[in-house]
Amino acid sequence: MVFKQIFRIAFVALIWKQYKSLILSTTLLVAYLFLVGSIHEDYLTHSQLQKDTTSSGLSFIYKWAAYTAGIIFYFGFHALRKTQPTEKNTSKTAEQANKAAKGDPDDPFSAIREKEKLRSRADFIEQESQ
Repeated sequence: MVFKQIFRIAFVALIWKQYKSLILSTTLLVAYLFLVGSIHEDYLTHSQLQKDTTSSGLSFIYKWAAYTAGIIFYFGFHALRKTQPTEKNTSKTAEQANKAAKGDPDDPFSAIREKEKLRSRADFIEQESQ
């Protein structure tokens, strides 16, 4: 029972860490669309109480323009976010590339990278049996 709770908490933490920006931006988009719809509904109610419905058609245009702008901003944010790598990842990969190019003596895998053909233990066993 305890392990089940620990697993759930770990799973939620992993999902949150992986998809935090997507979850937050989607929540903000839904809240924005709800807010725009509520404001538009309040405006229509107000204009009906005032018995002035001359600009209700224009209010629908504004409402859908606001919806479209919010959705375009949402997709634009995620498109730009995917194309721009984070600074942490770029600095790590740049350091690793520099170390590999220099033949860093602390790198235990440099000898493996230089080999033309990698062989496994199974290859050696097969060769001995023949």
